[in-house]
Amino acid sequence: MTTTGAYSFMPEILHTNVDVILGAYISDLLIVPASAVIINAFSLSWRANLCIAAIFTGVDWFFTTLGIYQHFWWKSIYTGLGLIPLYTISNWFWTELNKCRPSLPFRLLVIHLTYFALQSTITFAANRGGQLFIMQIPYMHFDDPTKMMVILGSLYQFIVSAVIVLSLGVKMPCRYRLLGIAGIILLNWAIGYFGIFVPKVSITSHQLILVPIITVALMIILFRAAKLDYLFP
Repeated sequence: MTTTGAYSFMPEILHTNVDVILGAYISDLLIVPASAVIINAFSLSWRANLCIAAIFTGVDWFFTTLGIYQHFWWKSIYTGLGLIPLYTISNWFWTELNKCRPSLPFRLLVIHLTYFALQSTITFAANRGGQLFIMQIPYMHFDDPTKMMVILGSLYQFIVSAVIVLSLGVKMPCRYRLLGIAGIILLNWAIGYFGIFVPKVSITSHQLILVPIITVALMIILFRAAKLDYLFP
Protein backbone atom coordinates (compact mmCIF):
# COMPACT_ATOMS: atom_id res chain seq x y z
CA MET A 1 0.00 0.00 0.00
CA THR A 2 1.21 3.57 -0.66
CA THR A 3 2.04 5.79 2.31
CA THR A 4 -1.28 7.63 1.73
CA GLY A 5 -3.27 4.39 1.66
CA ALA A 6 -4.56 5.15 -1.85
CA TYR A 7 -3.76 1.89 -3.61
CA SER A 8 -1.58 -1.20 -3.49
CA PHE A 9 0.43 -3.15 -6.06
CA MET A 10 0.35 -6.95 -5.97
CA PRO A 11 2.46 -8.21 -8.92
CA GLU A 12 3.47 -11.35 -6.95
CA ILE A 13 6.99 -11.31 -8.36
CA LEU A 14 8.84 -11.43 -5.06
CA HIS A 15 5.91 -12.98 -3.16
CA THR A 16 6.55 -10.70 -0.16
CA ASN A 17 5.30 -7.36 1.13
CA VAL A 18 8.10 -5.78 -0.93
CA ASP A 19 5.97 -6.49 -4.02
CA VAL A 20 4.16 -3.25 -3.15
CA ILE A 21 7.40 -1.27 -3.36
CA LEU A 22 8.50 -3.03 -6.56
CA GLY A 23 5.21 -2.22 -8.25
CA ALA A 24 5.48 1.43 -7.22
CA TYR A 25 9.06 1.65 -8.53
CA ILE A 26 8.14 0.21 -11.92
CA SER A 27 5.05 2.37 -12.30
CA ASP A 28 5.94 5.68 -10.63
CA LEU A 29 9.70 5.85 -11.24
CA LEU A 30 9.96 4.17 -14.63
CA ILE A 31 6.84 3.95 -16.77
CA VAL A 32 5.15 7.28 -15.95
CA PRO A 33 8.38 9.36 -16.21
CA ALA A 34 9.25 7.55 -19.45
CA SER A 35 5.91 8.61 -20.94
CA ALA A 36 6.66 12.24 -20.03
CA VAL A 37 10.09 11.99 -21.69
CA ILE A 38 8.55 10.58 -24.88
CA ILE A 39 5.93 13.34 -24.99
CA ASN A 40 8.53 16.09 -24.73
CA ALA A 41 11.29 14.46 -26.79
CA PHE A 42 8.91 14.08 -29.74
CA SER A 43 7.05 17.37 -29.07
CA LEU A 44 3.68 15.61 -28.99
CA SER A 45 0.53 17.73 -29.03
CA TRP A 46 -1.86 18.26 -26.12
CA ARG A 47 -4.24 15.81 -27.84
CA ALA A 48 -1.55 13.14 -27.62
CA ASN A 49 -1.11 14.02 -23.93
CA LEU A 50 -4.81 13.42 -23.35
CA CYS A 51 -4.69 10.14 -25.28
CA ILE A 52 -1.73 8.86 -23.23
CA ALA A 53 -3.45 9.91 -19.99
CA ALA A 54 -6.57 8.04 -21.15
CA ILE A 55 -4.48 4.93 -21.91
CA PHE A 56 -3.00 4.99 -18.41
CA THR A 57 -6.51 5.33 -16.99
CA GLY A 58 -7.54 2.24 -18.94
CA VAL A 59 -4.47 0.32 -17.81
CA ASP A 60 -5.19 1.33 -14.21
CA TRP A 61 -8.73 -0.07 -14.50
CA PHE A 62 -7.56 -3.22 -16.30
CA PHE A 63 -4.92 -4.01 -13.67
CA THR A 64 -7.56 -3.80 -10.93
CA THR A 65 -9.65 -6.38 -12.80
CA LEU A 66 -6.59 -8.66 -13.05
CA GLY A 67 -6.07 -8.41 -9.30
CA ILE A 68 -2.47 -7.14 -9.48
CA TYR A 69 -3.47 -3.65 -8.39
CA GLN A 70 -5.99 -2.70 -5.71
CA HIS A 71 -7.74 0.60 -5.05
CA PHE A 72 -8.65 1.85 -1.60
CA TRP A 73 -9.82 5.45 -1.87
CA TRP A 74 -8.13 5.89 -5.27
CA LYS A 75 -10.12 5.67 -8.54
CA SER A 76 -8.88 5.00 -12.08
CA ILE A 77 -10.01 8.43 -13.29
CA TYR A 78 -7.67 10.06 -10.75
CA THR A 79 -4.73 8.55 -12.66
CA GLY A 80 -5.69 10.26 -15.90
CA LEU A 81 -6.54 13.56 -14.22
CA GLY A 82 -3.26 13.52 -12.32
CA LEU A 83 -1.17 12.91 -15.43
CA ILE A 84 -2.43 16.02 -17.23
CA PRO A 85 -0.80 18.54 -14.81
CA LEU A 86 2.22 16.20 -14.56
CA TYR A 87 2.76 16.41 -18.32
CA THR A 88 2.33 20.20 -18.16
CA ILE A 89 5.03 20.42 -15.50
CA SER A 90 7.29 18.08 -17.48
CA ASN A 91 6.93 20.36 -20.53
CA TRP A 92 8.13 23.32 -18.45
CA PHE A 93 10.92 21.16 -17.07
CA TRP A 94 12.01 20.15 -20.59
CA THR A 95 12.01 23.79 -21.72
CA GLU A 96 14.22 24.80 -18.80
CA LEU A 97 16.62 21.94 -19.50
CA ASN A 98 17.17 23.26 -23.01
CA LYS A 99 18.18 26.72 -21.80
CA CYS A 100 21.88 27.57 -21.95
CA ARG A 101 22.10 28.45 -18.27
CA PRO A 102 18.96 27.91 -16.18
CA SER A 103 18.58 29.35 -12.69
CA LEU A 104 20.39 27.93 -9.67
CA PRO A 105 17.16 26.63 -8.02
CA PHE A 106 16.30 24.73 -11.19
CA ARG A 107 19.80 23.24 -11.45
CA LEU A 108 19.60 22.10 -7.83
CA LEU A 109 16.16 20.59 -8.52
CA VAL A 110 17.57 18.61 -11.46
CA ILE A 111 20.46 17.35 -9.35
CA HIS A 112 18.08 16.34 -6.56
CA LEU A 113 15.62 14.52 -8.81
CA THR A 114 18.43 12.68 -10.60
CA TYR A 115 20.26 11.77 -7.42
CA PHE A 116 17.15 10.72 -5.49
CA ALA A 117 15.89 8.46 -8.28
CA LEU A 118 19.28 6.79 -8.74
CA GLN A 119 19.89 6.46 -5.01
CA SER A 120 16.46 4.93 -4.39
CA THR A 121 16.85 2.43 -7.22
CA ILE A 122 20.37 1.38 -6.21
CA THR A 123 19.39 1.04 -2.55
CA PHE A 124 16.32 -1.05 -3.39
CA ALA A 125 18.32 -3.32 -5.71
CA ALA A 126 21.29 -3.68 -3.34
CA ASN A 127 18.96 -4.37 -0.42
CA ARG A 128 17.12 -6.99 -2.50
CA GLY A 129 13.82 -5.45 -1.55
CA GLY A 130 14.47 -5.51 2.19
CA GLN A 131 16.26 -8.85 2.48
CA LEU A 132 19.54 -7.37 3.78
CA PHE A 133 18.25 -4.70 6.15
CA ILE A 134 15.18 -2.78 7.24
CA MET A 135 14.61 0.55 8.96
CA GLN A 136 12.39 0.92 11.98
CA ILE A 137 11.74 3.08 15.03
CA PRO A 138 13.06 1.08 18.00
CA TYR A 139 10.58 -0.13 20.64
CA MET A 140 7.57 0.92 18.55
CA HIS A 141 5.11 -1.48 16.94
CA PHE A 142 3.44 -0.67 13.62
CA ASP A 143 0.58 -2.50 11.92
CA ASP A 144 2.34 -2.10 8.58
CA PRO A 145 6.14 -2.41 9.01
CA THR A 146 6.67 -2.17 5.23
CA LYS A 147 5.02 1.24 5.10
CA MET A 148 7.14 2.46 8.02
CA MET A 149 10.28 1.13 6.30
CA VAL A 150 9.36 3.09 3.16
CA ILE A 151 8.77 6.29 5.16
CA LEU A 152 12.01 6.03 7.15
CA GLY A 153 13.99 4.97 4.07
CA SER A 154 12.62 7.89 2.06
CA LEU A 155 13.39 10.34 4.88
CA TYR A 156 16.95 9.02 5.15
CA GLN A 157 17.45 9.24 1.40
CA PHE A 158 16.00 12.74 1.27
CA ILE A 159 18.45 13.96 3.93
CA VAL A 160 21.40 12.37 2.11
CA SER A 161 20.15 13.79 -1.19
CA ALA A 162 19.93 17.31 0.28
CA VAL A 163 23.55 17.12 1.46
CA ILE A 164 24.73 15.78 -1.90
CA VAL A 165 22.78 18.40 -3.86
CA LEU A 166 24.30 21.28 -1.91
CA SER A 167 27.78 19.74 -2.10
CA LEU A 168 27.60 19.21 -5.86
CA GLY A 169 25.47 22.09 -7.03
CA VAL A 170 26.54 25.10 -4.93
CA LYS A 171 29.87 26.83 -5.29
CA MET A 172 31.77 26.39 -2.03
CA PRO A 173 35.27 25.65 -0.71
CA CYS A 174 36.33 22.01 -0.81
CA ARG A 175 36.38 21.78 3.00
CA TYR A 176 32.63 22.34 3.11
CA ARG A 177 32.07 19.55 0.62
CA LEU A 178 34.14 17.32 2.90
CA LEU A 179 31.92 18.41 5.79
CA GLY A 180 28.95 17.13 3.80
CA ILE A 181 30.61 13.74 3.42
CA ALA A 182 31.36 13.72 7.15
CA GLY A 183 27.71 14.52 7.85
CA ILE A 184 26.53 11.52 5.80
CA ILE A 185 29.01 9.26 7.60
CA LEU A 186 27.73 10.59 10.94
CA LEU A 187 24.12 9.97 9.86
CA ASN A 188 24.96 6.38 8.89
CA TRP A 189 26.58 5.86 12.27
CA ALA A 190 23.56 7.33 14.07
CA ILE A 191 20.93 5.15 12.40
CA GLY A 192 23.01 2.09 13.29
CA TYR A 193 23.80 3.17 16.84
CA PHE A 194 20.19 4.07 17.71
CA GLY A 195 18.75 0.90 16.18
CA ILE A 196 16.98 2.49 13.22
CA PHE A 197 19.06 0.47 10.77
CA VAL A 198 18.37 -3.22 11.43
CA PRO A 199 20.60 -5.64 9.46
CA LYS A 200 19.40 -9.13 8.57
CA VAL A 201 22.87 -10.27 7.49
CA SER A 202 26.43 -9.40 8.52
CA ILE A 203 26.47 -5.76 7.39
CA THR A 204 26.57 -2.40 9.15
CA SER A 205 24.99 0.96 8.46
CA HIS A 206 28.45 2.34 7.57
CA GLN A 207 28.33 0.38 4.33
CA LEU A 208 25.49 2.61 3.12
CA ILE A 209 28.18 5.16 2.21
CA LEU A 210 28.80 3.05 -0.90
CA VAL A 211 25.41 4.08 -2.29
CA PRO A 212 26.14 7.84 -2.59
CA ILE A 213 29.63 7.08 -3.93
CA ILE A 214 28.22 4.92 -6.72
CA THR A 215 25.30 7.29 -7.32
CA VAL A 216 27.49 10.39 -7.65
CA ALA A 217 29.79 8.55 -10.08
CA LEU A 218 26.78 7.61 -12.23
CA MET A 219 25.47 11.18 -12.04
CA ILE A 220 28.74 12.62 -13.29
CA ILE A 221 28.66 10.24 -16.26
CA LEU A 222 25.00 11.03 -17.04
CA PHE A 223 25.38 14.80 -16.73
CA ARG A 224 28.44 14.79 -18.98
CA ALA A 225 26.64 12.62 -21.54
CA ALA A 226 23.69 15.06 -21.47
CA LYS A 227 26.10 18.04 -21.61
CA LEU A 228 24.59 19.56 -18.49
CA ASP A 229 27.17 21.67 -16.71
CA TYR A 230 25.37 21.65 -13.34
CA LEU A 231 27.92 19.91 -11.09
CA PHE A 232 30.85 21.40 -9.17
CA PRO A 233 30.31 25.08 -10.18
